[in-house]
Amino acid sequence: MHPTVITTTTEDSEPMTTELSIPTRRTAAGTLLGAIALLTAACARDGASAPFDRQFIDMMVPHHQGAVEMAKVAQQRAQRAEIKQMAQAIVRSQSGEIDQMKTWRRAWYGSDQTPPINQMPMVPGMAGAGMAGHGGAGPSGTMDMAADVEDLRRAPEPFDRAFIDAMIPHHESAIAAAQAAATRAQRPEIKELAGAIIADQEREIDQMRAWRRAWYE
Repeated sequence: MHPTVITTTTEDSEPMTTELSIPTRRTAAGTLLGAIALLTAACARDGASAPFDRQFIDMMVPHHQGAVEMAKVAQQRAQRAEIKQMAQAIVRSQSGEIDQMKTWRRAWYGSDQTPPINQMPMVPGMAGAGMAGHGGAGPSGTMDMAADVEDLRRAPEPFDRAFIDAMIPHHESAIAAAQAAATRAQRPEIKELAGAIIADQEREIDQMRAWRRAWYE
């Protein structure tokens, strides 16, 4: 292999060419990856020490984003009108809740920026609860909601059964987080949202289980 060549210039000098050997490039790459890992760990520690209400928002926003993306896949692939209608309802309701949580985060904590969909943190009181059906683990104990979306996008037929089998555990993990919020949240807005999540998603779980029994058993 040839060494990497870097050319640099300053305002008053001729271009200078520097060659980086393969070991040097590997060292630089390792340093960068190490810095990224340290930054990710630092962010995780900061999140873990944050007020519960912020932790709830930082978990539920990417979790809802995952559900919305899964529902959009169903809008394209589902065969049954019932699944398409539920997907439409999920997109509408959870998109609205995402907007509300981001507004609260900006008002209460100075920023509406939440973790990405592939690095969803967990909230205290729900570790492991309802997460068995999720597709992948992210760095520092986070969950990868994007993996669930991609798994559903590639799911074999019958798609409607795959959607039900993916969305039920997804809803169960949202319920687990909302149940934690019901006892740990400080702000009444979070408690009210948690109650709505539990009621709405338990109802949808019951409906999906009824469809699965009627259509596939």
